[in-house]
Amino acid sequence: MEKFESRACIKTRALLEVTAQAITDDLVLVHGDQVRKYSTVAKWATLFKDGRESLEDNPRSGHPQTTYTAKNIERVRTIIEENPHTTHDIIKARTSINRFTINEIIHNRHSKFQISP
Repeated sequence: MEKFESRACIKTRALLEVTAQAITDDLVLVHGDQVRKYSTVAKWATLFKDGRESLEDNPRSGHPQTTYTAKNIERVRTIIEENPHTTHDIIKARTSINRFTINEIIHNRHSKFQISP
């Protein structure tokens, strides 16, 4: 069961004043082992009862939301073309792209955006 689906169900049931345990039990009955743990259901039920509207995750601080995108690939490519001996740390400092994504951009041979050697 997808997060969005389970959260929609939790939201509806929580706003109807159904307990987190009853919501969890119903989800397990219908979807089996693919449902969220009770603690997760209880957390989201409380959030919705307290007025939360969104079913989406909140952005996480301290974790840059960089992705393997054409824009980021071009940014890394430009830096490497300026200085082929540049380091991951320099690229990270100039772009705020995390090291994992930088490494993926540089070394992913299956990408149509692969940087030429």
